[in-house]
Amino acid sequence: MLNNIEVAKTLDNFKDILAEHYDRLSTRLKQVADFITEEPMVVAFETMSVISLKAGVPISTLSRFANTFGFDGFSQMQVLFSDQYFHKPRDYKERIKRAKKEDSQQIDSVQAIFENLGDSNIKAMEDILVGIPASKLEDAIKLLSSAKTIYVQGVRRAYPVASYFGYMLLKEELSVILLDAAGGMSSPMLKQMKADDILLITTFKPHAEESIIAIEHAHKVGAKIVAITDNQMSEHGRKADICFEIIENDIMGFRSLTSSMFIAQTLAVGLML
Repeated sequence: MLNNIEVAKTLDNFKDILAEHYDRLSTRLKQVADFITEEPMVVAFETMSVISLKAGVPISTLSRFANTFGFDGFSQMQVLFSDQYFHKPRDYKERIKRAKKEDSQQIDSVQAIFENLGDSNIKAMEDILVGIPASKLEDAIKLLSSAKTIYVQGVRRAYPVASYFGYMLLKEELSVILLDAAGGMSSPMLKQMKADDILLITTFKPHAEESIIAIEHAHKVGAKIVAITDNQMSEHGRKADICFEIIENDIMGFRSLTSSMFIAQTLAVGLML
């Protein structure tokens, strides 16, 4: 067990503790940490043997992982995951079974693409509604409202989210700077960031160099960071003061921005209240 660690009471609390101590874990335990953050519903409903197989680790490693974070056993830790999903309106066990069936179906028509993309986005939205507590959204909005200036950054696939969020904040007449690479001005604008500012960044692996630089600079000057990303356990996710972990479904190699835009819109509208 890690020293001076409090046993998590909620899944969100557990993820924060996991991110804080991630660097201290062995390679095997990091493998478990990565899996449970990427596949929370599998952890919630499957047996240890199935989870062990999917995670690629022995069952004993799952038990050791749970013990490391103060749980009496893996089943006690698993309750955090099952409680998060069990009493929700959708039958998540049935969704897992359906997802397995869909994985084997061939997408060979525009109608099939349309339906699969739609279903994928619906699932992603449902997971966000279940997986992100209102308290985290409230904390992020409170933090953003305290900023002297909000710096918004997102490149490549994340650019539409950053651009839309910047647009929403400008409409609210807030002090906002979109760290846009147009004209080569991103670096000079970033250098204006101070400790009383906030960086709101959307970034997904493989993280763009511009995003890495923005996070490192914010961390260096003491500015708070609110991140929308796909892995809270990543080096960049762990540097965020508030991290919204987004796992978008993959259809034919394409990933949606539905969940990321959902979070951005919620934060922007929340700042109007």
